[in-house]
Amino acid sequence: MHAWWPVAPLFGVLVAITLVPGLLMAYALRLRGLVAWGLAPALGLTVLGVAPVLARFWGVTWSRGAFAAGAAAFVVLAWFLGLCLRLWWQAARRPRPPKARRDGTATLATAAVAVVLGSAATLWAVLPAIGSPDELVDSTDVVAHLNRLRAFLDSGSFSSIGPPSSYPSGFHDLAGTAQILLPGTGIIGLGNVTAVTAAAVFWPLGCVALARQTLGRRPVVLLGAGLASAALTTFPFVLMGWGVLWPNLLGTAILPGVLGPAFIVTRVVRGPGTGAVTVDRTGLTAATLLALPGLLLAHPNAFVSLVMLVGVGVLASLLVRGTSTTGPVRRRALGGAAALAVVAVAGLLLVPRLSRQVADTQSYDWSGGVPVTTALQEVTLLGLQVHPQFPLALLTLVGLLVCSRMRRLRWLVAVWAFCVLLFVLAATSRTALGVLLTGYWYNDKVRLASLAAVPTVLLVTVALAWLARLVARALAAVGPPGPARPPAGGGAPTAATGRRTASWGSPARLRRTTATTGVLVLLVAATGALAHTETSELVHRYYHPPEADHTLLLPAEDAQLARLASVIPPDAVVADVPANGSGLLYALHGRKLLFTSLLLDPDPDRQVVAERLDQATSDPAVCDSARRLGVRYAITGSVRYWLSLDDRTLGISRITAATPGFTRVAQEGRYTLWRIDACGFDAEASGDDVPQAATQP
Repeated sequence: MHAWWPVAPLFGVLVAITLVPGLLMAYALRLRGLVAWGLAPALGLTVLGVAPVLARFWGVTWSRGAFAAGAAAFVVLAWFLGLCLRLWWQAARRPRPPKARRDGTATLATAAVAVVLGSAATLWAVLPAIGSPDELVDSTDVVAHLNRLRAFLDSGSFSSIGPPSSYPSGFHDLAGTAQILLPGTGIIGLGNVTAVTAAAVFWPLGCVALARQTLGRRPVVLLGAGLASAALTTFPFVLMGWGVLWPNLLGTAILPGVLGPAFIVTRVVRGPGTGAVTVDRTGLTAATLLALPGLLLAHPNAFVSLVMLVGVGVLASLLVRGTSTTGPVRRRALGGAAALAVVAVAGLLLVPRLSRQVADTQSYDWSGGVPVTTALQEVTLLGLQVHPQFPLALLTLVGLLVCSRMRRLRWLVAVWAFCVLLFVLAATSRTALGVLLTGYWYNDKVRLASLAAVPTVLLVTVALAWLARLVARALAAVGPPGPARPPAGGGAPTAATGRRTASWGSPARLRRTTATTGVLVLLVAATGALAHTETSELVHRYYHPPEADHTLLLPAEDAQLARLASVIPPDAVVADVPANGSGLLYALHGRKLLFTSLLLDPDPDRQVVAERLDQATSDPAVCDSARRLGVRYAITGSVRYWLSLDDRTLGISRITAATPGFTRVAQEGRYTLWRIDACGFDAEASGDDVPQAATQP
């Protein structure tokens, strides 16, 4: 654990640059309490994601000043948008919206403890499993993410809209901005600490805020949500290494904080006793809209998740209302449900036709589908990549039964069932319906298991609250009778619920406190300290895989690449076989590469170089492409990584000492650096005056 203390300031900077602008925007919209805190990460990412796009459009380099100016501009925009909505509300002669009411000190203190508990449990599992901040996770996408982060820092352009390519870069914007404000951390450590921040801060904060807004403010609800956020292996722990899907991790982590306000705005959650807080509805609507770019730029499927889950919640609420009322209310509810269903089907059919990117995403076909029964076990027993978590599965079942009996919470059953359906469709055989619904997540069951963690946390929290109520009633039945007189200072009915409150020292409050403590201790004990062993081993396997073919780059090999980088001119592009580890030459050592991702998707020039570079002396098209790309060197070496795709770079890997037109510059371990002489680069451009690296056999 001591290895992480040097990056603690970076951890603080990552939290601050996200939460502070987000909170200021929320407060400018007259939001207070946990609503504002839950929205803050997504609002902060709106600043970090949109401002760099505008900066690039205006030709401004992303810097400390640009970040400060962007944050200030978005705070002013939030205030102005809220003002416009309030004026429109008044012009429409609607009833004046209520002012935001702060959560009480006790509620905020309990929520803070809940977030700290969830964060501490997550850090306790993750940090020792990773080992040190500079430990490379041996996952496919880490090459692309680290190279993109390096490109941002080198160019000063943090825009998600090219060049060199357009990609939702909220994760890279967050990490890169933190590096600008507090330089000194290596590129690997920067990625790791940013991922840990999303998992250990934004996720538990969002879960506690979502529970507050949908289930209420009871201590057992807030504390239960905080602990439950760290108990599920499906999120955030799987996405710490699977892929590595860092942008997806960030998007899912901030989703709950936006989901609660969206449920309130769409009236899925409403009325006293349902957990809804008294808020300025116009401000909440504006804040939710301003949070959408943050979700979208963290990862588009986080935005799609919000739309789909809110849509399912609205549909379920309308159906519940339509089946439990009569007259015009019933007709309006059922008509609204039918209209929503038609719009949803039309959207699912039209979007892939209108967006080529969505169609390409939906085309992913994963091998190794499992039977439906296996898929159900993985998602309902929370056993994806780990042993089934029976205690949490049992609590989820209890939560489902409780919600099914409460009309105001039946939407939660529908949302959970929808997530289970998505997982099963992605985990089993490929179908047309599955592609339409799960294509936004690349038809990947792992990403959808992470999405299912959101309603599961709420269901576990519902179960804990129900158990605490049972225990409190049991204690009341067997305990001595309470005082006949009303408790001092606590006997008046509250305006929100009409119930009497109990003083801090009253028997009723002591029973509730005992019951809450008991069920939370039971949760920790039944889950093996919140599945600490399972989650630690899961993350450890990603960072320290036991299989040799799952190791991307060893520390000794990184040192070899560093020595080769010292003899490569900074402006030269190196033709690489990324799966042999040389794909990290740019991210770790600042030398330009032909391919910066293991998942090769070359343009025509890159494809020519990759497939026919060894034919440079006999095929003029090769040198034409190499000149356009600035490729003057090539690096070869054996490939052991399981996802090599080296058949697409045979023209590079076939280069040997007998290949005409190439000169061996240096060799380090399994890597050999070649200078391309066949294309007629002059001696200075070819690096002949650069000192040679020591050659090793």
